[in-house]
Amino acid sequence: MSAPQALIEFFQKEAGEYLDRLDQLLADPAAPDAAAFLASARALRGSATMTRLEGLPDFASTLERIATGLRDQELRWDQRLHFAVRGALVELRQLVDKAAVWADAEQRRARTQSVALASVAAGYLSTSAPAESPTAQVVPISRFFPDDGMPAILQRNPKPAVTLAQRFRSDIAAASDGVAREAAALATSPAGPSQLALTDGVRRALLGLSDVAESYGASSIATLATKMARAPLVNSAERAGVQGFAQLLMDRELSDGHLAAQVKQTNLTWNGAPAPQVAIVSIDSLLYRGHSAVARAREVRDQLKVHWQRGSLAQPEAQSLFEELSDLLDLAVTT
Repeated sequence: MSAPQALIEFFQKEAGEYLDRLDQLLADPAAPDAAAFLASARALRGSATMTRLEGLPDFASTLERIATGLRDQELRWDQRLHFAVRGALVELRQLVDKAAVWADAEQRRARTQSVALASVAAGYLSTSAPAESPTAQVVPISRFFPDDGMPAILQRNPKPAVTLAQRFRSDIAAASDGVAREAAALATSPAGPSQLALTDGVRRALLGLSDVAESYGASSIATLATKMARAPLVNSAERAGVQGFAQLLMDRELSDGHLAAQVKQTNLTWNGAPAPQVAIVSIDSLLYRGHSAVARAREVRDQLKVHWQRGSLAQPEAQSLFEELSDLLDLAVTT
């Protein structure tokens, strides 16, 4: 929904005057007069709000919040921020010129430019210049969200293309690949001084893996990687343990639960605990007979139904299920 054409024309004239004032204030790279900057930016935002052109008030509001931060000494002003604001004024002027023919493209452009400007300004949040403040003050990102009822500039994607869990597995696998390559080079190297450098390479890769794991809160992986990095790594058992650990983390097919269990067991093994003994099970207990064969046949039938619904009955997995179902029919008549 947009304002009447007469109001749009009035807005274009008024906004042009505000933009001219802002251009004058920003002609010098030095920090502009904060009060005058804020007054013009606020007037521009108020004028844009009346147009009801989606995206444009957001863009103007971002400029106003930068002016407010400058006035309240929450923003450091330098050449990069100056260029960003000047560039935003150019974009705003072009968008104002298109107010009469506002469409989805202009709306997206306004929102994109608004987010870009806010992202640049976020790097300049501080109560004092870096020389006076050795540690940067942490300021909530909510400072860059409007408090005047306008829609938020940034929104969380409810269905991100890559989830946090997927990104974790990807980053862990990448870091583990570095460990595996360094460990393989160490394992195949001849004895001599070169092994010292290769061992250091393995340690650095392990510490890098630990940092990645720690950044995701995966303390079990981080702790074990650090333990391995601090080990002598002089015998084949230690080197094989490092390689096995890296290969485990690179296996993207493992479920999260299975991976956690394997990491726990690897930690126990590294600390000297004996590996759990696999119980020997009689082969007779693994065979289906009578009612158990019937029950298993029903499970296979249900799996085949899934393949049929997917149109994947020709796949090798489905063919294997057909063969198993045939065998189960013979076993079902046994006691």
